[in-house]
Amino acid sequence: MKSTSTDTAYQERDVQAEAVAEAAGRKARVHPAVPAGLIAGSYVLALLLQLAGAPTAVLSVALLMRIVGCVLLCTSLFWRPWQKVTGVLVTLVVPALANILWNRELSGEDTMALRVLADVLQLVCVVGGAAWLWWTRRKG
Repeated sequence: MKSTSTDTAYQERDVQAEAVAEAAGRKARVHPAVPAGLIAGSYVLALLLQLAGAPTAVLSVALLMRIVGCVLLCTSLFWRPWQKVTGVLVTLVVPALANILWNRELSGEDTMALRVLADVLQLVCVVGGAAWLWWTRRKG
């Protein structure tokens, strides 16, 4: 694959960012797979716990995993600030809003199709967002 001037500019910017981080004494403490894995794994865990019939209080473990993943994402050096904000919005805020909307407005026996739609939206947001974060991380 040919290198373009845009690719070169991104590479130079990444090198400069690493130099600034090293000069400031910051090193990456957490591998980038940890926040992405916690975020994606939280949805899978929640789904498995729901299928097993676990009480709602137990499902809070999955939410805690997702929050910890977002905190690690925000403190990581592997993503730019706009990527961190986008990652938190897509993997934490949008699924939470979908859940709140479902629990307040749409819950009922005749709206099962809407519940499936809300679950699919959450799956796409959480797992897709974590995959996007993994794909856009800084290599280094």
